[in-house]
Amino acid sequence: MCLPRTDRVLHGMNRRLVDFLNSLKREKNPLRRALGVLAVLTEALKPQGIKPILVGDRALEFYTLGGYATKDIDLVVSGRERVKPVLEEMGFSRRFGERHWYHEELDVAIEIPDEILAGSSEKIVTVEIEGMEVFVISIEDLAIDRLAAAKFWESRADAQWAAKLLALHMNDIDLEYLKKAARERHVEDVLAEALKQAEVYIDAAESQELSLQDRPFET
Repeated sequence: MCLPRTDRVLHGMNRRLVDFLNSLKREKNPLRRALGVLAVLTEALKPQGIKPILVGDRALEFYTLGGYATKDIDLVVSGRERVKPVLEEMGFSRRFGERHWYHEELDVAIEIPDEILAGSSEKIVTVEIEGMEVFVISIEDLAIDRLAAAKFWESRADAQWAAKLLALHMNDIDLEYLKKAARERHVEDVLAEALKQAEVYIDAAESQELSLQDRPFET
């Protein structure tokens, strides 16, 4: 299947967006490249009142400062069918039966698994990239999502990443909201364990005079 060219002005995209999208092909940092692509998509969808929200593994990579690596962009988008034409015009394609949209030149994959955010829309974090916006699920709701996977899918890795996420952002977390959300999702027990583990990571990093990002994450 031939991919649409991105060196021309596309429907719903001005020259600035097209040029920025093309410039991302030279971006070596996968996280920066992915966030740039998402910024273009978000800007292109603005006229339709559509607001894609970054969730999942790429959001975890963002909040852990690249400590967690993934190639996928998971989005929550209300009215996701209206995103399809924009993705196609940006150069993404999707094979029959596949969930992911993929851009070969950018090496970026996008999936839209949900239309409703599992969390608070009021706590969404806005990141500015080249004068454009990217919307990211809150640290608290992302942590709850990982803890739910830890409890109900018995994923030890998700429990550990939740603890690291909490450790990295302990001073910024809305603890009252976090505990309330945990009760609503029935994960208050694993949250308590994650908070204890987060304190262990913080104490260990301080005793060794390491940043949390430098400290190896034990599995």
